[in-house]
Amino acid sequence: MALDVGPPHYHSRMAAAAPVEATFFGTSSLHVSDGISGILIDGFFSRPSLLRVALGRVAPDRGRITSALSRAGVTRLDALFVAHSHYDHAMDAPEVVKHLGGRLFGSESTLNVGRGSGLAEQAMTRIADGDAHTVGAFTVRPLGGVHSPGNRFPGVIEEPFVPPARASSYRDGGCFSFLVTHPSGAMLIHPSANVVPNQFDGIDVDVLYLGVGALGAQSHRFQDDYWRHVVEATRPRIVVPIHWDNFFVALDRTLRPLPALLDKFATTTEFLRRKSAESGIPVRFQDAFEVIRPFVR
Repeated sequence: MALDVGPPHYHSRMAAAAPVEATFFGTSSLHVSDGISGILIDGFFSRPSLLRVALGRVAPDRGRITSALSRAGVTRLDALFVAHSHYDHAMDAPEVVKHLGGRLFGSESTLNVGRGSGLAEQAMTRIADGDAHTVGAFTVRPLGGVHSPGNRFPGVIEEPFVPPARASSYRDGGCFSFLVTHPSGAMLIHPSANVVPNQFDGIDVDVLYLGVGALGAQSHRFQDDYWRHVVEATRPRIVVPIHWDNFFVALDRTLRPLPALLDKFATTTEFLRRKSAESGIPVRFQDAFEVIRPFVR
């Protein structure tokens, strides 16, 4: 069930030249298309159970991957950008590229995940902070950052990585946010609930996809600083929280928050309600497979 904080209305600083659409798949997985070019962020569809993650080995589930993409009507891809190389971001990415085509963009650790899955070098591009990558009418700029507090699996993946493997073997390899611009508007996808101070100063966007995983477990000062350096800095028309859902549950079930033992979701939603009221910036949760047109007034 979608949870709304403020009215779910979308505005744009520019009239949309094409109806850019954004489809959410839980965690920080997002498909953005203008009907000509398609970009996927992360693309995590397998969502193995908590028991398997804790006690076993994980690997891409091709059935779940193809089922989710088919349900969303995604039949081809131009680019897949991975925020960092933890399993809930990078594990499925090579299989998605093999299934849909396109190019895998990520850190050297992410490229090693691709190599271990059999992707050719010419199908992958290493990204760095501030690079500009043109995908049709879109421009995607990776912006280097830091993982949310409590990073359990830091480090890098130094050689081709072949699943199945322990979830702990998927080291983060460096974290990125993505500034996606199009003639009809701009959005920032910020998957990890942490920030480098002043990193986004001078960047204005229409829509901010804001990572809130574990945000409720942080101090009030951390939460306020996070809002100030990400939301107030980018001045979005609307905030869409991401990486809040229980990613141990398959996508054929309704999105739900992580259990209270793993995250303080009620604290997060109360914080978002308060900040939305103070700032006048609407906050809206997007359902899995829900399609929005973020730049259409």
